[in-house]
Amino acid sequence: MLNAAIIGLGRWGRYLVDSVQGKSKKIRFVAGYTKTKSNAQEYCDDASIDLRDDYFEITNDPDVDAVVLATPHTQHAKQIIAAAEAGKHVFTEKPFALNSASAKSAVQACKKSGVTIALGHNRRFMENIMAMKAMVDNGELGTLLHIDGNQSADLGAAVTTWRNSRDESPAGGMTSLGIHALDCMIHLGGRVAEIDCYSTRRSTKLNIDDATASLVRFENGMTGTLVSLAATPRIWHIRIFGSEAWVEANNHRTLSICRGGSIEVKNFVDSPYPHLSSLSYELEAFAEEALGGLPYIIPPDQMVHGVAVLEAIIKSAESGKRVKPIF
Repeated sequence: MLNAAIIGLGRWGRYLVDSVQGKSKKIRFVAGYTKTKSNAQEYCDDASIDLRDDYFEITNDPDVDAVVLATPHTQHAKQIIAAAEAGKHVFTEKPFALNSASAKSAVQACKKSGVTIALGHNRRFMENIMAMKAMVDNGELGTLLHIDGNQSADLGAAVTTWRNSRDESPAGGMTSLGIHALDCMIHLGGRVAEIDCYSTRRSTKLNIDDATASLVRFENGMTGTLVSLAATPRIWHIRIFGSEAWVEANNHRTLSICRGGSIEVKNFVDSPYPHLSSLSYELEAFAEEALGGLPYIIPPDQMVHGVAVLEAIIKSAESGKRVKPIF
């Protein structure tokens, strides 16, 4: 059993805890830290979590094996490095970091200390995405031509949170929403060679952009489009087109496959938002590697590459020019 501490006990941190606490045989949360302790004390008491006063009190605790980060994006890299230097395994929510230099430093710190590093992209653990990945790997789509990703939602409720900041949410909804679609595009299509992004603010009352769209060129020659809107009802899909077939994962439960003009639809069982089953899968996969088992589904070099592409999106949106990821 991996004894973990949850860092950040806002909405998403609690979802992570709820997905495994008292249910998993691989990981449990024994401690926690959050900026405003009074907001989380009752929750932690109910979940049998020892709420601490300081992050470093947790990293210095020999009874804590790992930290799980659900903190503001700008804090991730420094918190990963501090935990790794203290010998703790680390699971961090996305994005891994906001620039490739800090991402590389975080990965290097984990490698030097010999600890596991895992990145929370729960879409990879959803059945329709796993089925889509198998089709790509088996060559069922033929030559890959194009991939299209869209993760959008109305982030208006974030107006009073740290997400309502251009420092924490550059390129609009990309760090909160679109990063999931980007990760799936890399998972399915490989490394990205070039980004051309346009990002603007159309209607939201937030301080961030609400419409962000990127043209993507992959190293293998495939093209892509990536959209993330921060002021529209929730939507999620990934479509990948090949010379023999196309396939679409839609809304976490459905997979549509088109061969020769006819469309086959497969439906999968999935828990409703926030998809606690996929959160438990990713946390248990993290614990599996930390306890000496199978490696986590996202290798560290892919974590760094994803950040490099995100950084290219941000730079392209700011400059109006095409940008190549630096990694």
